[in-house]
Amino acid sequence: MYVSTILIMKYDVICLPMKKTKKTMRLIKEELDSRIEIQERSLHAYAKEIFENIGQVLSLVKLQLQTESKIPEPGKLLGKAITDLRNLTKQLSPDEIIKNGFGYAINCELKRLSEAGFCRMEFCEEGSFINLEDVKELVAFCILQQLTYPVLDIYHPGFIRMNVQYLRTSIEIEVTRIFKEVPLPLNIEEMANFKQRLSTINSSISYKNQNCNTLQITINI
Repeated sequence: MYVSTILIMKYDVICLPMKKTKKTMRLIKEELDSRIEIQERSLHAYAKEIFENIGQVLSLVKLQLQTESKIPEPGKLLGKAITDLRNLTKQLSPDEIIKNGFGYAINCELKRLSEAGFCRMEFCEEGSFINLEDVKELVAFCILQQLTYPVLDIYHPGFIRMNVQYLRTSIEIEVTRIFKEVPLPLNIEEMANFKQRLSTINSSISYKNQNCNTLQITINI
């Protein structure tokens, strides 16, 4: 929770407009509401992963220490649990997102959610990796993270596909979201919100096709 709060605080400083008109205040409120929802879903997913993966390993160690059963040595299991926990927190750090890029960070995020049973995912990167300005890395990650969460459901896992293509002057990102076997488009307010946020880093979002089942995000370098 500490790490997630840092990321949201840093992003708030970046994206709050200087001139707080009624329109921008409404956008700020919508964005804060959406980020609160994202944080709640994130914490639920991370709690599930810690409980089911790391918690089970530690319970196994406890069982062995109590019964001296022939389960793999406690030191090895404890080492795995500690490594998993460190990786989970490290990959959520804003500094790691800036260092490794939003593509790496969102791929790790999708893998965790997929392994926890919340969704099915496909992720692909093409071209040579480009390290963006810190602001752009964080904004891009937060937007892709927000696009992910509407398809998450432990009982009806959705599907999300992301394709990141690194070009000379821009990074092109295609996002396809399917929930309950149906493409999941953005509503008018969501699209306006994403457009406004991306405009702060000279970038854009639109639909790739008329079916509105694939989003195209262009991040200008």
